[in-house]
Amino acid sequence: TTASTSLQSTVEGVSATDFNSKLEAQLEKMASKDASSTALSKEDIKVIFEDEHIIVVDKPAGVLCVPNKANDPSLSQAVFDAYGNESNRADKMVVHRLGMDTSGVVVFARTDAALKGMNTAFRNRSVTRSYEALVCGSIEEAEGVINMPLMRDAAYPPYMRVSTDDQQRALMGLTVED
Repeated sequence: TTASTSLQSTVEGVSATDFNSKLEAQLEKMASKDASSTALSKEDIKVIFEDEHIIVVDKPAGVLCVPNKANDPSLSQAVFDAYGNESNRADKMVVHRLGMDTSGVVVFARTDAALKGMNTAFRNRSVTRSYEALVCGSIEEAEGVINMPLMRDAAYPPYMRVSTDDQQRALMGLTVED
């Protein structure tokens, strides 16, 4: 028995069947919410900055940043439809994303060179991002850091998930032998 088999059979004392049932219910809830994503017209898009290389927009809450499997309305598709890009592909504009309920500034690439440069900047952590949140309840610390590697959830795009060591090994083509 491998470590991954034992992890699949029980998660914090919850059976795999119960866990999968709860996961499916949560995924259905998220899919229903995604379906409510607001479609944007060119007039709805608030451009903060634009040049021949990038376009920076103010993303409203309630809009998916990128399409999901059901292809519900998204900001990236609206920006592509309104402004286009060099490669003539909406997926070649996405530099970074914000969650559906999050509002904020999103940068889209209009050229392949800008996409490559921005991807490199984000990958090398040359870009500083800051977030503000309205929180209900009590917070013990005045500030803190959440430092966990994230990756795209291939099974449930456009969601992200915490990237575990095993997933990183799989991404690099490595396997762990007992």
